[in-house]
Amino acid sequence: MRGVNRAIVAAEQALRAAHPWLRHQDAIGVGLWLAALATWLGLGALFVRGVLPAWLLVPLAALPLAVLHELEHDLIHDLYFKPRPGLQNLLFTGIWLAKASLNPWARADIHLRHHRLSGQPGDVEERLIGLGLRSVSLRLLIAVLPAAAVVLLPGIRRDAPDWQVIRGPFWSLARQIQRVDLVFFGLPILLPIAWALGVPHARTLYLCWIAPNVLRHACIALLSSYSHYYEIGRHDVTHQNQILRHPLLWPLQLFAFDFGATHIIHHYVVTQPFYIRHWIRRTAWQALEAAGARVNDFAVIRRDNRWDDGPSAPLEAAA
Repeated sequence: MRGVNRAIVAAEQALRAAHPWLRHQDAIGVGLWLAALATWLGLGALFVRGVLPAWLLVPLAALPLAVLHELEHDLIHDLYFKPRPGLQNLLFTGIWLAKASLNPWARADIHLRHHRLSGQPGDVEERLIGLGLRSVSLRLLIAVLPAAAVVLLPGIRRDAPDWQVIRGPFWSLARQIQRVDLVFFGLPILLPIAWALGVPHARTLYLCWIAPNVLRHACIALLSSYSHYYEIGRHDVTHQNQILRHPLLWPLQLFAFDFGATHIIHHYVVTQPFYIRHWIRRTAWQALEAAGARVNDFAVIRRDNRWDDGPSAPLEAAA
């Protein structure tokens, strides 16, 4: 593991030495945030004006939204404006409204938990998108309609009793934010119904806002769900992920910023922005494969995210 970490960090250091402008990390982060929001809103404006057809709008709008998702993940790890939480919250708010998904503050809680408990029954984040789930059909449904994950909550709560689904007093800010989340989770169903009923602007809202996010979320949920392993040894970083980089996956990778191929790097070094991780991926792959990381292990679908067909590793085992 240490050899992999050293190789990844060395590749980043060499990249930063060759490109000094990369030291302006906060500026890069806010620049990408502004560019992604402007691109998404600009594409919507072109559609409203009749310049851009719907079939082209949805995939094009999903691309800047995928960048916003990566920025949100970087912000969760304090990679931009660490000493300035007010600015972080501003960036979080813009991302939350654009993505129309789980609010970033709640996501931060379950994502940091994911790093502590990756591959364990208490890994709430990955289990909510299907980690270890036997039914491929249910995984697909959850990928397209995240609200369907409510059927998984009883089992997750049983395995993670310390995780709170509902937070704060009834009239607290946290509860108000959760109410907005509930509206967002319902929009993929409610807006098409409103569109069919002829409600003004329902079609425009769905095509500009919700449909691109459905596409984006489905792609990253499937890549993430199948790139992680389940019921591995606790803290066993070597067996937490695989590298998914098969050419057939490019339609999914396109709308998830190459997540399946690069997320494993993040599990070894969490302090790299997503664009650095993508830039050094080939060097990282060499070290990862030498350490035993799997590549394009599609049989994981049949094995329900288990590392092999044999008995699961003891949950308390160390790497």
